[in-house]
Amino acid sequence: MLVTLCTAWIIGIAMVSYLTLVANQHRRTYHSLTWNACIPVLEAGIEEALTQLNYNNAEGINNAVAHNWIATNGVYYKSRVVDTNDGSYFVVTIDPSSAATPVIISQGYVPAPGNTGAPMGGGGAFGMILGAVSGQSTRAMVSRKVKVDTLLERTGGGKGGINSKGRITFSGGGSLDSFDSSDPNHSTNGQYDPAKRKANGIALSNSSMADAVHVDTAHVYGSVTTGPGGTVTVNSGAVGDTAWNASHSGIQSGHDTSDANVQFDDVTAPFVWGSGATPSAGLVGGSNYTYVVNGAANPNWNIGSVNIGGGKSMIITGGEVSLYINGNFTTSGSGYVYVAPGASLKLYTTGTFTVSGSGIMNGTGYASKLNVYGLGTASSNWAYSGSSAFIGTVYSPYDNFTFSGSAGAMGSFSANAVTISGGAAVHYDENLGGVVDPQYVVSSWNEL
Repeated sequence: MLVTLCTAWIIGIAMVSYLTLVANQHRRTYHSLTWNACIPVLEAGIEEALTQLNYNNAEGINNAVAHNWIATNGVYYKSRVVDTNDGSYFVVTIDPSSAATPVIISQGYVPAPGNTGAPMGGGGAFGMILGAVSGQSTRAMVSRKVKVDTLLERTGGGKGGINSKGRITFSGGGSLDSFDSSDPNHSTNGQYDPAKRKANGIALSNSSMADAVHVDTAHVYGSVTTGPGGTVTVNSGAVGDTAWNASHSGIQSGHDTSDANVQFDDVTAPFVWGSGATPSAGLVGGSNYTYVVNGAANPNWNIGSVNIGGGKSMIITGGEVSLYINGNFTTSGSGYVYVAPGASLKLYTTGTFTVSGSGIMNGTGYASKLNVYGLGTASSNWAYSGSSAFIGTVYSPYDNFTFSGSAGAMGSFSANAVTISGGAAVHYDENLGGVVDPQYVVSSWNEL
């Protein structure tokens, strides 16, 4: 009998060990699943905050209380149940103390799995063998918290002047700085004045590769940003404020970061192609034009691939115009496009954008009046090398854009990759933020 009891005891101990091992494995598995489940819950809080910030674009955080946010010491708070079955919920705050870049903190709560805190029956062998069950009367919650910094991204107007998914290259010198066409202290009659320049230019690349931003001998009056792990190459050039650029080379402390994570949304066609008016030749102001696009007659215009070569011209007049090119857009030689004062042009193309020769003359003098969009989703090469200064914005998230206009640019470029060659200068108009559709997007994500 003693041998039998000892044998049973040994078997019981073995069973306890085995069941404890299984319980611990079960606990670890479900803890991992619960830990991961917190992410979609807290992401729901981030989406709630971004929706509020971008609400109607004109009100943003100002109408948060009307949408059930609670304001405490300047910080806005909201809690919401995500799953009524298990009680998962998030708590999210928006701190708008920096109006340009509000900070979002979101914490997601998910119920911890039941009976995984201790082996069934407790830690004793007899408890395990007899099957006594102990557990929590109220389930504990597992939580994860993240801090999200935001960036005010402008459709058709990249913040800081140059935004890119991939590499940014300054080839043959060149420069990037900023001005404000709405401020007479930082512009002259709304135009760029080198004596009034500002140092808020930004060359931002999402790339995490080496040499993500290649400044080389160029001067960036502002800062450079790469994706996590990305590097910046600066030889005899400089990145920093105006004083730094005047007497130093290299990157000024505090003027480079590696947390870029900008979203490049696809471009939506402005209307169904073929439903707009077709440009034709005409006389405007005593001059003959190959293509006359009159916004007063019709705001929507469309045409197939167009090549405005020597002896050809296009005029945009009469208010706001959306011109939909189903193909390639090209100018060369003495051919040119003229955006007349009082008009504005949003140019959409499914193909390439290649401008040389006289180029595009923006008679309004403001970058907000000329916006070029790429509708294609396959990578192609875009280029502007016209003799006329480019005053406008380019947004083409799948194309590689090269700018080499000797007259420089006032506005911004956003593309898959951006190259500034031939010593060209880019002057970012900070006033674009007031007239181009702004959206807050996530610029960095850090778990707390």
